[in-house]
Amino acid sequence: MRVLAVAGVFLPLSAAQSAVFTHIEGSADHATLESALNKVTAVKDALADANGPFTMVAPTDAAFTAALPELGIAAADAATLLDRADLGEILKYQVLSTTEKVNPLTAGDITTVQGMTATVTVSSDATPVTKVVGSNAAGVTISSSADVGTSGNEEHAVHVCTDRILLPKPVYQVASEATDLFSTLVAALDTAGLADVKTGLGLQNGGALHTVFAPTNDAFAAYLAARGIDADALLADSELANIVKYHILAGKVMAADVATGEQATLYGAAGKLSLAKDGSTVTVDGVTVDAEVPVGNGVIHPIPSVLMPNVVEVAKGSSDFSNLVEAVVTAELEDTLTGAGPFTVFAPTNAAFDAYLAKVGKTMDELKADKDALAALLKYHVLPTEVMLGDATTSTPASVEGSTLDLVKTGADLTVNGVAVAAGTANKQAGNGVVHVIGEVLEIPAASTPTKNVVELAVDNSLANLVSALEEVPALKTLLEGADKHTVFGPTDTAFAAAVSALGEDDLAGVLGRADLAEILEYHVVVEETKAEALVAGDVMSFQGTNIPVTVDGAKKMVDGAEVTTADVMATNGVLHVINQVMLPPSVAETLGADNDFSILVEALEAAQLTATFGWANKGGAMHTVFAPTDAAFQALIDGDASIENKAALLALPNLADILKYHVVSGKVMAAGLTDGEVDTLHSTAKLTVTDAGSAPKINGNAVATADMPAGNGVIHKIGVVLSVPADASTDTETSGAAAYGLAVVLAGIVGRMC
Repeated sequence: MRVLAVAGVFLPLSAAQSAVFTHIEGSADHATLESALNKVTAVKDALADANGPFTMVAPTDAAFTAALPELGIAAADAATLLDRADLGEILKYQVLSTTEKVNPLTAGDITTVQGMTATVTVSSDATPVTKVVGSNAAGVTISSSADVGTSGNEEHAVHVCTDRILLPKPVYQVASEATDLFSTLVAALDTAGLADVKTGLGLQNGGALHTVFAPTNDAFAAYLAARGIDADALLADSELANIVKYHILAGKVMAADVATGEQATLYGAAGKLSLAKDGSTVTVDGVTVDAEVPVGNGVIHPIPSVLMPNVVEVAKGSSDFSNLVEAVVTAELEDTLTGAGPFTVFAPTNAAFDAYLAKVGKTMDELKADKDALAALLKYHVLPTEVMLGDATTSTPASVEGSTLDLVKTGADLTVNGVAVAAGTANKQAGNGVVHVIGEVLEIPAASTPTKNVVELAVDNSLANLVSALEEVPALKTLLEGADKHTVFGPTDTAFAAAVSALGEDDLAGVLGRADLAEILEYHVVVEETKAEALVAGDVMSFQGTNIPVTVDGAKKMVDGAEVTTADVMATNGVLHVINQVMLPPSVAETLGADNDFSILVEALEAAQLTATFGWANKGGAMHTVFAPTDAAFQALIDGDASIENKAALLALPNLADILKYHVVSGKVMAAGLTDGEVDTLHSTAKLTVTDAGSAPKINGNAVATADMPAGNGVIHKIGVVLSVPADASTDTETSGAAAYGLAVVLAGIVGRMC
């Protein structure tokens, strides 16, 4: 048996007679309904008897005529109704999705084959009045009802209405009624700039169907918070219409029908949404779509984020930037500028390009011929941060090209290199930044002598969180303000925000208060001036003492996984490279794990659930000094005691954590910082004894084999013995006093023989 999909419901398709259609066909009052069903044969065929029983609302010709104004159709133009794209949706809404005939109708909500509900009301009059309510609160009045028989002795019910058609609620009405979800979106649609879109999402739209990826109120709240504006500012934003249009597709695309790929929006052909489907999960521009909401002229997909076109799509959306777009494509910068950003683009108009070409005596083709020079020119118009007009300050930030731009803010007015940034054409918001229209092409200045140190450049380049971090480490800040040359890899504010969770902190204040903050910052500093061209695949030594791995992928430079987004911002005392991640030097846990000499120690730390203590997701950033026994030391311990059969038995020792804690001192203590005497450990009572600190330090009489193995959150000193917890030390683990004491005595004897 064949099946037919109607509003996501699969109905078997039969060639058998439709008693419902035959009934309508035989009625002199239902010529328009008959014509409509003949027009949308899928609905007509779905009414076959074998698919029943059906309960249907049957509007008469008079009802169709009365409804024409409600649909924005001239009273004498009923034929226009039959050409509407949403005619099938209207017809399916007349069919109540029931498993049995319903006659008489009873009060309550009832689901239609179209997917939406209609509400039945029954008055308490002596002669009850039954109505079915859809988009019009007045509803349609049932004037008569009939049971319709079939050859199979099944029955359907047909309820006739004469006053109007039962119409499903359109997108705008459904959104308006869902105030807890979509009140901000509706307020946007109510603005003058979106009047045509609002009409298109209503009933009087010629029957067009639309798919709306609808940001919820929470999504808009997050968007407003991120931009630092309130709802009133959003509703007054000249870019609001484009933002909303970017969320709407022409046509009805249910979740089940989504195909992976790009879809043009009402924003224009340039503003395309990226749809993807993985099983039943649908994403749009990477945002997961919530359960769809059926509407009469399309579908609503709620989403938890406000979607935005990228800066290239913003430029493509205006014919006034055709030269700029052509140049970006030629210079092969489209992939870069459609990336995550954020970017600020000072976008020259076509007239600006024409004036520039006349000035330099070139045609557009001649300008495009030198791709490298063109790419540099375009990059000079881009900042690697988002700077809204209201947030701009007088400063000299570095462009993506590397040279600085001269921003001057006077009151509310902004100029860039002396070129006005007009408020009326600024702040074209994009998903990965902002576009400001300018009337001139900015020319890259000749090389000049730097006038600011690297800390001052960090301020100019909107690296506020880096500057705040340096304030917490005054010695390093003073060093970077001095005359000696250094290279600084400066994470953006966004990078610092992303580092909060990676470091196990609750907020940025937690990051700035970490005990290991100096180590992290020093890992971003190289003790010499290293320009981007000198960053080649390999390692560079950081000021912190560990190597920074460098990788190169074409023009892209990566330092320990962080991309250099702006290179060669030259300072009086070195160079600043802006990067998109906070780099973390190898932690104590990572350093131990990378050394084959410590494999048993690494397993022991894992068994004792101590690994996280020496990792980065350690709230507060406590640093540690580890006197780390080698594998040979652990093996000697196993071989010297018949009761420890093998490594597995060692890892199962009840006070393994106590033994390991006895090898760890709080803080970072380099060999030169050791002093003779007792020192506290992470063990609650047991102390280590340091001797010969001034020459070849010993720990409990055992020589340090390799001192000062650097790590980001501490230091490691390699030793060739497992240190014995004193027999009279209390135990931190949950073992009996006798068992703990006995094990400590055994270990004391074994390790004593090894020392």
